Amino acid sequence: MKFFDDFKRLIAQLKTIATLTKKLQSQQQTLSEQLIHAQTVRDDIQIDIEKMNFKNKPHLDRIQRAMDHLNTELSKFKA
Repeated sequence: MKFFDDFKRLIAQLKTIATLTKKLQSQQQTLSEQLIHAQTVRDDIQIDIEKMNFKNKPHLDRIQRAMDHLNTELSKFKA
């Protein structure tokens, strides 16, 4: 009788493994779909960052020139 009980438990465990495998595959599919969506969002954000950098570059260049000029003028007084 012990053999049959062990065999029944083995079959139950195999069924559990099969069910869990199906769930894992389903979750993997969902994760893959979400990853594709996240990559799309990341690409959109990167495009927005590049646009913002392009718009800000002239302002940042002017700020840098002003800082360089101020530092040059200040260095005259330090010497």
